[in-house]
Amino acid sequence: MATKIFVVAALFFIAITTTFSTCKKGGCANTVYNFEIGVKAYPDRDSIHIGDTLWVEINAPTTFTDLVSNNDVNYAGAANLGSAIGFGEFIGRDSVRESANSFEYLLIKGYNVNNPFVSKIREYLFMEQNNFYLFKLGIIPKEKGIFGIGFSNAANVFRANDGCTKARFNIFFQNTHQHYFLNPNINSNSADTTKPSGSYYFAVN
Repeated sequence: MATKIFVVAALFFIAITTTFSTCKKGGCANTVYNFEIGVKAYPDRDSIHIGDTLWVEINAPTTFTDLVSNNDVNYAGAANLGSAIGFGEFIGRDSVRESANSFEYLLIKGYNVNNPFVSKIREYLFMEQNNFYLFKLGIIPKEKGIFGIGFSNAANVFRANDGCTKARFNIFFQNTHQHYFLNPNINSNSADTTKPSGSYYFAVN
């Protein structure tokens, strides 16, 4: 089942509790909209070398289709749209090492958010420009291994001029080979690996 992908992906960003999933403003948390936003990884090879750069990028117009009503909504001006990216190294089956410190980071578009879980995650806000939400991050490995990264969804996202009408954003990889076969916990015979998710896997040689 496809849900197994999401359960397994959670192994390496367990305990992500961030402003992107808990932020409230004005004492209200009314989720009115549900949107999807895609992220692309490139070059999406299944292996790279120490010192190479893996880019993850978001380039999404500020008008989204609500998943419930199917209506188009201009959601420009979001004050807290972003994601926490979890990093883990697979150490055999069922064992994942926190590995956010195994990489250097080159932030081209977006804003860094400090967090206390630096061994597990990096947090970022997306930037808005010319009616698009933009994010571009270079991830540069410093050591060998088989790694997974996972984007968290964004909940309780509010606009600067409206703190109560909130939206949830499901963030998943798009137009990207996610290399599920590198995750030793995913059995391709029992999991639908054709479905996109917020996780991406790669080896570093």
